[in-house]
Amino acid sequence: FNRLAMANERVGNYAGCTVEKKTASVLDGTEVAFELTDLPGLYSLKPNSLDEEVALKHLEEKRGQSLVVFVLDGNNLEQELILPLMLKERGYRMAIAVNMMDEVRANKKILNLAGMTELAGVSFFPVAAKSGEGVESLRKYLVKHEGEGTHGYHRLGAEEALSDEALLLLHRQSRAQARRLNALNQGPKENLLLERDARFDRVLLNRVFGPILFFATMFVLFQGIFTWAVPLSDGVEGVIGILQRFVQAEVSPPILASLLSDGLLAGVGAVLVFVPQIGILFLMIGALEYSGYLPRVAYMVDRLMKPYGLDGKVFIPLLSSVACAVPGIMATRTIESERTRLTTIMISPLMTCSARLPVYTLLISTFIPNRSVGIFSLPGLVMFGMYALGVVVALGVALVLHKLDFKKRRHLVDFIHLPHYRVPNWPELARYVWLRIYAFLRKAGTIIAAMSILLWLLLTFPKSYEGREALQAKVDAAAIAAPAISGAAESEKSSALLAAEDNLSAADLEHSFGGQVGHALEPVFRPVGYDWRLTIGILASLAAREVFVATLGTVFALGTVEEHTEGLSQTLLSSKRPDGAPAYTLATCLSLLVFFAFSLQCVSTIGVARRETNSWKIPLIMFTYMFALAYGSAFVVFQVTSRFL
Repeated sequence: FNRLAMANERVGNYAGCTVEKKTASVLDGTEVAFELTDLPGLYSLKPNSLDEEVALKHLEEKRGQSLVVFVLDGNNLEQELILPLMLKERGYRMAIAVNMMDEVRANKKILNLAGMTELAGVSFFPVAAKSGEGVESLRKYLVKHEGEGTHGYHRLGAEEALSDEALLLLHRQSRAQARRLNALNQGPKENLLLERDARFDRVLLNRVFGPILFFATMFVLFQGIFTWAVPLSDGVEGVIGILQRFVQAEVSPPILASLLSDGLLAGVGAVLVFVPQIGILFLMIGALEYSGYLPRVAYMVDRLMKPYGLDGKVFIPLLSSVACAVPGIMATRTIESERTRLTTIMISPLMTCSARLPVYTLLISTFIPNRSVGIFSLPGLVMFGMYALGVVVALGVALVLHKLDFKKRRHLVDFIHLPHYRVPNWPELARYVWLRIYAFLRKAGTIIAAMSILLWLLLTFPKSYEGREALQAKVDAAAIAAPAISGAAESEKSSALLAAEDNLSAADLEHSFGGQVGHALEPVFRPVGYDWRLTIGILASLAAREVFVATLGTVFALGTVEEHTEGLSQTLLSSKRPDGAPAYTLATCLSLLVFFAFSLQCVSTIGVARRETNSWKIPLIMFTYMFALAYGSAFVVFQVTSRFL
């Protein structure tokens, strides 16, 4: 699909990869030749899940109007030819792209595609989408034949509904024809690739060693997020700091400089610092996915999911939720059981998504000591623990929902598509990583930028309140008393002037619209350890979790003049309460980590849950139980740790 349409969509034929229609234009020169639609994978004419219903419905709507291109695995033609042959009997126009020809040759097979074309009356094209081999020939054929009318014959009427008996008969006829077509091919009867896969599977899917290897792999992944990303993150933070100082020095009037430096750069910049972590996370997940390993984990965990009322097909939606709960919830369309599907939707937001990563990274790098525990780093262990916590609680919620389901349900035994083990296609992997970084940057450039500007307005105005004139007078007096230093840096100002300016900035912030809201709601969040500034961050993060980091960046940039040159981590550590005690401690950090692990702070997730369930009931239940779980857990963690740590 991507080769033909020069698109950048995520495509594949394993559960949860393609769950809805994707359309792109195919060009003939500079003009659009036709629209190409990629449909979810289909295995029979009797749909078992929502994604298969989407594919069949589209095929029925386009019968006789559009040409259908079937993309088949050249290593498994006898089995995969059955469905196209069944649809041919139903009157569909089609072409068949025999994919993975590079692996066919590695398997020492010779496919007689010309003979198959003649015998079946359908055009077969050898392609290797990985390298682009044969794609141009297929494209030219589609450009030439896409607009032609219906051809072929109908053994079954176009509008005739297939009974189970008729479907079984059609399947038997098509299977026999598939065997005749496959008999034209030459090569060893044994599948060398399957034999190689089986050797890997004996180790990687072993009942004992399989889960251990999987968790070890995930453990290394989260260690890498801290170990490898730190220099890159420090570099990004340094660039943001340089830009802020430049804006403060060169832009006028001061109110515009504050908007750009304390609002836009402080907010968006605080989030951009975590782009390296996002890139490393998806580089490693993408490599595991493209290698064929992750789809197999779905098979491995199937038996582990039974006690929770789930099955192996929930693994891909839950794994997708590590990127974002939105595609994760959409990927539940592949799950046959409606009850299992709804349960998966309700627990998907508990997976640690990429939006939580900036929050976790900020808190862990600030409050967790950077020391080693054996061969591992303590921050990496805590990060792994946060991901594991989300999984454990999600399974706990699933277990509760399963116990509340009083209807006896049989665990569905279904097949799971397992791709061959492969060396990842590095250009494809690079595109996979870039698309996820781009999505993160796009959110930073739109939602987070807009929220940063809005927060700056709310935290800057009004600048008229009782006592402000007296504070301004102290600043003016300190400025006159301070030695005049032409072009002096902030650090060279007198301590009296800095103190006066800090007092004015802090008072402006507390009396702003946002500050008043934070103070009003502070009693609600004080039991879990949050002051009015963190309360503002919690409220702002209801739109998107990353906004929490952006909000803190803006709040602390406006709250003092000296902190403009500090990183957000140092600012949090140096913040004091009125009595001089640290404003934020390890107990505060752990409380925030738990709160963000469990709360549903994402408007997009709520929206897609409503769309997928066609009701507001499930989204409202999700938001309510997750907020209650988050607040209750944060309360317990803060009250306990503040007494003993």
